[in-house]
Amino acid sequence: MKFLFSFLILLMINCNATENNQERDKQELDKLSKEIHAIADNSVCSDEYTCKYIGMGAKPCGGVWGYLVYSTSVNEKDLLEKVKRYNGMERKYNANYGIISDCSMVMPPDEVRCENGKCKAFYK
Repeated sequence: MKFLFSFLILLMINCNATENNQERDKQELDKLSKEIHAIADNSVCSDEYTCKYIGMGAKPCGGVWGYLVYSTSVNEKDLLEKVKRYNGMERKYNANYGIISDCSMVMPPDEVRCENGKCKAFYK
């Protein structure tokens, strides 16, 4: 009986720790996502700076959740490293916590172009 009680206590502690870890990991993902979007949102385009896009996020079924549009006015190396880190963290998060999603493919923009100093994505 003592063994069963001890086992149940350990199981409850482990479940609580897993929930806390998942919440902490989700907060880290959200924080990094906000940093990435702030960088992209502050980018400007002109004749000097071109518009680009990069796949953002990692769907559990494969592929990305969407595409982040930005211009080369930002520190592109830093932005791309952050997106790569975010995508890797989300893949790990999905695997660790059994996250599921639809398996639809998100298509990249057909074109990104500068309008009024901001990069915009266009789909046909």
